[in-house]
Amino acid sequence: MLKKLLVAGTCLAVPHLALADSPWFKIPQITVWSGVSTLGAGGTVGFHDPHDLLGLRFNANFFRLGFNFIQSQAHSRAQATFQNESVYADYYPFHGNFHLTGGVVFNQNNANFSSTPEVTGALLGFITQTHYTGAIGNVHGPIRFNPVSPYFGVGYNINSGKHWTFTADAGAIYQGNGHIQMNTTGLLATFPQFNQQILSNGYKADKMIDKMSFYPVISFQIGYRF
Repeated sequence: MLKKLLVAGTCLAVPHLALADSPWFKIPQITVWSGVSTLGAGGTVGFHDPHDLLGLRFNANFFRLGFNFIQSQAHSRAQATFQNESVYADYYPFHGNFHLTGGVVFNQNNANFSSTPEVTGALLGFITQTHYTGAIGNVHGPIRFNPVSPYFGVGYNINSGKHWTFTADAGAIYQGNGHIQMNTTGLLATFPQFNQQILSNGYKADKMIDKMSFYPVISFQIGYRF
């Protein structure tokens, strides 16, 4: 088995070394970053030669935030999950540290809201009428955005020595008009009038979510260049 691995590795390495000696091919510098952003915490792998105008980065982030609160005698919870992968192309117009960036974010970011009345006759803050607890049940509404979002931004690298670098980026993704699908598990779920009230409040929430079509992205990363 070891012999097969060595043979396979040699077969892959020889063409690579041959290309490295070719004047038509140049091995890009590899940098690995770790950092935080408004899309979550994660890591990045990038390929860029300091003498080239173009660079390429692959990024992944994850972060989850949730909190509980009581409003109008109803126990509520809101949770936001940031989970995304990105591919960025960097353009260095001055062959320096400043770069323009365009890319694609595979957007799995989402948010969920749920609310359950704690006492009989409790009034949910977003429902205009009072209903009994058992009749309402749990009202929940997942929020979703476009699964693929374009990104545009600018950035700057600050190099320290031969290997270490600090990178800051600022831009925005266009994630489209978000949508909330509000549902209830109570007995009133079978009544058209109550469902219409739920849908009406969901429509109002959609109008507020539409303001998040352009989501700002600010990131700070520390990287090591190989």
